[in-house]
Amino acid sequence: MPDPMPEMKTLPRAGLRPSLQSRVAERIASSRDPIARLRAGKTLELYYEVGDAHSQLCASMARTLLPRLQVPLQIRLVPAPDVSAYPEQDKQRAFASLDARRIAPCHGLPAPVAVPPTRHDAVAAHLAAAGSNAEAFLQAELDAMTAIASNAGLTGPALHRDSLAALLKANAERRRKLGHYLPAMWQYHGEWFWALDRLDILYTRLIAAGALRNAAPLSPLDPQQLPEPPAPIGTPLEFWFSFRSPYSYLAAVELLRRRARGQLQTLQVRPVLPMVMRGLPVPRNKRLYIVRDVKRCADVQQIPFGRIHDPVGDGVLRLLTVFPYTADADTQLRYCAIAGQSVWAEGLDARRDDVLRSVIERSGLDWTAAQQTLAQGIDTTRAEANREALFAAGLWGVPSFRLGDFTTWGQDRLWMVDRLTQSV
Repeated sequence: MPDPMPEMKTLPRAGLRPSLQSRVAERIASSRDPIARLRAGKTLELYYEVGDAHSQLCASMARTLLPRLQVPLQIRLVPAPDVSAYPEQDKQRAFASLDARRIAPCHGLPAPVAVPPTRHDAVAAHLAAAGSNAEAFLQAELDAMTAIASNAGLTGPALHRDSLAALLKANAERRRKLGHYLPAMWQYHGEWFWALDRLDILYTRLIAAGALRNAAPLSPLDPQQLPEPPAPIGTPLEFWFSFRSPYSYLAAVELLRRRARGQLQTLQVRPVLPMVMRGLPVPRNKRLYIVRDVKRCADVQQIPFGRIHDPVGDGVLRLLTVFPYTADADTQLRYCAIAGQSVWAEGLDARRDDVLRSVIERSGLDWTAAQQTLAQGIDTTRAEANREALFAAGLWGVPSFRLGDFTTWGQDRLWMVDRLTQSV
């Protein structure tokens, strides 16, 4: 087996010609939506959904941010996302609530309040009555959450039901036109920043624009405050991965880096079919946002990204069929990372034999054996078993992780894995 990426700076490249469509995708990944920039102006916006735990954390952070801002802040109420954005709504909402409770103390913020669905409309009507004044909205939101937490009634003005419905519709349409689909999103000059996880990038944009009064960080993260017990030494980490998920690619590279440093010695890699190949829709706004967001993350993490040839369909099926299930974890991770680099950074079509052969051989595997496996037909049996395990763990998407009784989703939560394995 080849050395697992000494110094973890780069993976070997195929040296094959990228597809034409990948060159177009590279321009999109590296750009910001010019139409959204024109429409957005230079007001900082926060899109807030009543009942969304991450929206509450954003509002708490906004109270400390507001006195520092040199640009206007507008908070826009939005309705619940479409099912296409939340395809596994129950699982996603349950996880969002748990996730927000975990990260709140790490940012020095109060835990979010669980708002009963029966009170969503009433709370929204009271918040909407605060109008476009951010200070008034944030005070109304604080008062409402305090009342909900103590099971008290809401006081103060409330917007009429019809007017509220019109406001929510208009704000959702503005968000769509500017390129997004979720709550707890900051928008500045046509660029989107999710909740607390992209505050570092938002910070650089605001500083560059002279829009902050001082250079202090917006909301520093302290992993030591994570309210979860460390995992016992030797607890295996399960890693659910999809070849069509660029965030999975970043996570695979990051896990390889940790393995090279002697961390996460017990690891199980569990590839699954992509959401879209499991019948779950992925809207255009979501696809474009993800590509641009991953490009920002990849640049920070020094991981190649941007020249994209989407492997959905036969490309994914071939990669899954020859996945090295019997190999060691380093080889499996290397296979995931090299396949990811091939389709997300080198612009290679995974349906082609020369591309698949390159992935196999760069991973230290045998191409002849892979050909023999392919000759037996496409096989996603183990990928389906992994999907069932993912759902049984209360998760739905990738990358996801399980460490004993602890589960989480997203490469943005690898710091939690680090903390619980005592590697920070």
